[in-house]
Amino acid sequence: MALNRKLSPILRGRPIVKYEARPGQLSITFADGSCLVVRLAGEAPPFSGTGTVEKVLEAGDRFSLVLESGSRLELTLAEPGASVSLRDGRGQVEYLG
Repeated sequence: MALNRKLSPILRGRPIVKYEARPGQLSITFADGSCLVVRLAGEAPPFSGTGTVEKVLEAGDRFSLVLESGSRLELTLAEPGASVSLRDGRGQVEYLG
């Protein structure tokens, strides 16, 4: 998978404080109050819900959050290029893709 050059620098260093999986959707809240929402094809995998983002990898419908610990959260996107959104703590869009 290739580095997502737009989202990686935005998320790098952000600690995850909450992980919430629902059918077809995953929400990750960061310590600064921002929230990443990913629409999924299928179910979200189990995840400890903590860690700090190192980088984001993406290829087609595959999406991976790589944490500083070396662990990864591997996801399958519902619609490549239109399944990921990031909003800051005030609800302002930081990333859509």
